[in-house]
Amino acid sequence: MRQGDRTPGRTDTENRMLHSTRIALLSWLFLASAVSLGGCSLFDRGFEPTAMYLLDPPQQSPIEGASIGSVLVTRFSAVAPFDGRAFVYRNTDGTWRTDAYAGFMAKPSEMISQSLARAVERSGRASTVGVESVAMRFDFSLEGVIESFYADFSDAASPTAVVELRGYLLDRRDGAPRLVAQFKGSGRAPIASAETGAVADALSAAAGAAIHDLLSRFPKNVPAAGASAAAADPSSGG
Repeated sequence: MRQGDRTPGRTDTENRMLHSTRIALLSWLFLASAVSLGGCSLFDRGFEPTAMYLLDPPQQSPIEGASIGSVLVTRFSAVAPFDGRAFVYRNTDGTWRTDAYAGFMAKPSEMISQSLARAVERSGRASTVGVESVAMRFDFSLEGVIESFYADFSDAASPTAVVELRGYLLDRRDGAPRLVAQFKGSGRAPIASAETGAVADALSAAAGAAIHDLLSRFPKNVPAAGASAAAADPSSGG
């Protein structure tokens, strides 16, 4: 503390405490002035609470066809802008935006992959189903891309949730994976209202429909180990 900051009649300890108090007061006044000049209050910004949801597609029903063997469901990738947690909207004027205050707890790629693994198991088309964290050898792997995952409000009278998936079935029995079939799955579901909860429900329903459509395009039969992929059911294309 400088000599000029000392107050006569006070001890050094009292002078230091007084000096610190003055600095704190001046700092607070400076901050308050800066915020006031900025035209807003530091404690009154009006932020809304963030609404977060979980993707919850309907349970997959069995699909006609024999089991093809064990299947590893890998994590699907997602094309931008559908690779984030925030809801994506298509507006009535054709523009796009994301919701700064509402979205999912996890990224679509994570939620779709987990939902797809459960759906493959319930479909009856695989003897064993695993995800990437399972350390065992699988006969096939299902990989893919989320091509669309958004709430379409372009028709204000009929808003719709849209989910589109592209899947690739790979044969892993002979070491190097090779493509057996590729196919697409599409799902749409009406959005009951503009409330974020209704958007989450509709996206869950659309995801369930897209997953069911994708799995229904699984090849009815697969080539024997070591055989050409051309021997797969030709009707499995997307």
